[in-house]
Order: sequence, then structure tokens, then C-alpha cells
Amino acid sequence: MSGIVERRKRPRVTLKGTAILLAGEHAVRARLVNLSEGGFFASTLVTPPRRVLGRSVDIELRLDDRRSQWLRLEGKIVRIGNESVAVSLSATAALVRLVEGMTAASRTRERVISVILIDEDAERRKILSQAFELVGCSLIEAATSLEAIIRLGESTFEPDVIAVADSIPVATANEMREFVARNHPHVKLVSITDVIDRRLNIFQLTPEDLRGNLADAIRRLLGRPRSASSGY
Repeated sequence: MSGIVERRKRPRVTLKGTAILLAGEHAVRARLVNLSEGGFFASTLVTPPRRVLGRSVDIELRLDDRRSQWLRLEGKIVRIGNESVAVSLSATAALVRLVEGMTAASRTRERVISVILIDEDAERRKILSQAFELVGCSLIEAATSLEAIIRLGESTFEPDVIAVADSIPVATANEMREFVARNHPHVKLVSITDVIDRRLNIFQLTPEDLRGNLADAIRRLLGRPRSASSGY
């Protein structure tokens, strides 16, 4: 019992990354949900076979960060769920350093709202980025949806807000909003447009906002909760 309590006291950080579990002839690819020095929980596209439960596994783990390298670990599969897996880890110095670094980064990030801004209009993107930074947000700018998807993939943590402008082709902007709704459901999705599709989100920055006090408009938008009915 004391061992379980001790494991639960270990800092657990929510981040993005990939784990490959190698158990004999079985190889399971999983996406990290959270990680601690004692283990991790991950989602899988296919539920691992029950016969690997309790087995020792070799693990290759990499965070979604272009600077990250694959980390080789050893562990044991302790729980198998519906398209999910929990793994206990044998602590190593490299793992401890990784978790400590990610825990510190996560605590810092929790104090700052992170935003990805997608706007092909360079002049407007500059105005928007200055306003987001003025209210204390950290910002990643992208001129196209493809660039934004690449930056999302390189980020270790999920952003808090993704703002999509209709300066990119409308069909592409709508596809990007649908991509965010499908793959990043916990991110606040903001439309910078004259017309909003309320099936996708309720957050909008309008031309009127850009002509007025844009920083105040962003503060109001960031303070609004997601709608329970729309899922945002």
C-alpha cells in the first residue's frame, strides 16, 4: 500500500509524445497522456492484447519537441483499458531529468495562456499578435494551416487557444477549425472572421474588435468558458 501511495505522490505531467512498447513479438505504439518518474498512461489506436498485461517491456519514448531524442526505458504493463495502457517504469537518471524538466515547464506554462495564431494577412497578424502579447499570452504565429499543424506537432504541450483567420481560403480555414475540433478538443478555438459557424465554436474576433480596443476584446474572449452544448 505504501508503494502505491508513494507512486501517486510523484509529480505527473500532462504532455504530448509517443511511446513504443516492445514485448516479445508484440509492438504497441501509443500516445502519451501523462508521465511521471514511476510510469505513464497512454492512448492506443488498438487495444493491446490482454496476454501482455503484467509483462516486462522495452520502451522507446519521445516527446513532441523537435529537439527531443528517443529515450530507451524498461517497464511493465500494469493496466490495459479500452484503447489505453498504463505502464510502470524503472527509474533512470535520464527519466528523472526529463520529468523534472517537464514539470517545471508545465508549471511555468500554467501561468501563461499559450496561443497559436493562423493568419495569412501579415499586417493584421502583427496587430493581433501584439494584442495577444499585451494581455500576457505566449504566442506562436503561422501564415498557413500547414505551418500551424507543423508547429502543433513540434509542441510538447497543447496550446490553450488556436485562433484561425479567414485570410487563408475560407474552405481551408473551415477545414482547420474542423481539424482542431477533432484532434484538439480541449483547445479554445477562435474565429477571426465576419461569419461564424456556430456548430464549431462560439468564440469570435470581429472587424469591429480590431477597430476598437482589441486587447480588451481578447481579455473578454479568454475569460469566457466553453459552451457545454457545443463542446467548447
